[in-house]
Amino acid sequence: MKTLIFSMTCGEGHNTIAKAIKNAIEMKGEQCQICQLYGFSEKEIARQNKMFLRACKFIPHIYGAVWNRMRKKPFKGYINGVVKDCYDYVLEKIEAYQPDVIVCTHNNAGAVISKLKKEGKLNKVKTYSIVFDYCICPYWESNTSIDYIVLPHEDMEDEMLVKGFKADQLLPFGLTVDEKYTKKLDKRKVREELGLEKDIFTVVLYSGGNCLSSAYKLIKQLEKCKTQIQIIAICGHNKKEFNRIEEYIKKTGRKNILNLSFCDYLDKVFSAGDIVFSRGGGMGLTEQINKHIPFVLREKLIINEKINKYLFAQKGMAIAMEKLSQAANIVDTLASNYSKLQEMIRREEEYCKPNATENLVNHILENN
Repeated sequence: MKTLIFSMTCGEGHNTIAKAIKNAIEMKGEQCQICQLYGFSEKEIARQNKMFLRACKFIPHIYGAVWNRMRKKPFKGYINGVVKDCYDYVLEKIEAYQPDVIVCTHNNAGAVISKLKKEGKLNKVKTYSIVFDYCICPYWESNTSIDYIVLPHEDMEDEMLVKGFKADQLLPFGLTVDEKYTKKLDKRKVREELGLEKDIFTVVLYSGGNCLSSAYKLIKQLEKCKTQIQIIAICGHNKKEFNRIEEYIKKTGRKNILNLSFCDYLDKVFSAGDIVFSRGGGMGLTEQINKHIPFVLREKLIINEKINKYLFAQKGMAIAMEKLSQAANIVDTLASNYSKLQEMIRREEEYCKPNATENLVNHILENN
């Protein structure tokens, strides 16, 4: 059996989902390939990613206003343009690979596959699209011809039905993560492996692969903590932020900060931490929930992250931070309230879906 995954680089979340599915399928002895939606041009992939990251960082309010407008009353010209731009390339990749299954980790890719499905060009191919957030983003109605829609949680089913999907299309398996995020690691042993103190309250700073929220500014606020803490700062691809923290460590002689660039062992970092300051992207949150680390969701998020922020705060899994100046007080409060931390962990354990990847792959295998 051959599976073709269409992903899209706007941040790293969609690619992370694709890789988790690919790894799980290949572990079953089946073939799988990942393609970028705009793979006909490396320049276009970079442009799409840059536009998204700039919108997130510099104009989140404008991004939010457009996002809300498109969710309520979609501008069809946008999604039609995506389909027009990518249609021939996607069809070419399908004809070359001859897949039995197609999985889309972005609804833009799903729009192209949905059109091909409507046109009868994929009659023998089972198709899946992954809802990549804990809220319904714009243009999901463009995916209604896809065979199966994978949801992060059953809480989202009613809204998808309103969008025009049928109940038997919806698979609330959860967001797919690499299996390493579902394994429990010994906190003290991991801290020792990372060169950290074993018994000090550990705060992780994580803002996605591009570190869109400043770790340096947060570190400066955390200096005000009354609690003795150690910090793991993950700067991802943001070299400027990494260098800024390195200079700060040298200047102050701080020994309680572990400064990391792009990190491929986040599972260990989350296992080492007591809490994580995070953005509200669906993939990052899912990894953290599966690692059962309580999270503080940061200030100045884009609209979908902000919706996730208040959702998880309401469900008791997160603290919603509105200003950087609140950071030290939040840490002091949580560090001195063991029962609060344990309650947040318990709620994460109840909400998470550690078998999401296995359940999806088994569904793919059993239905093809």
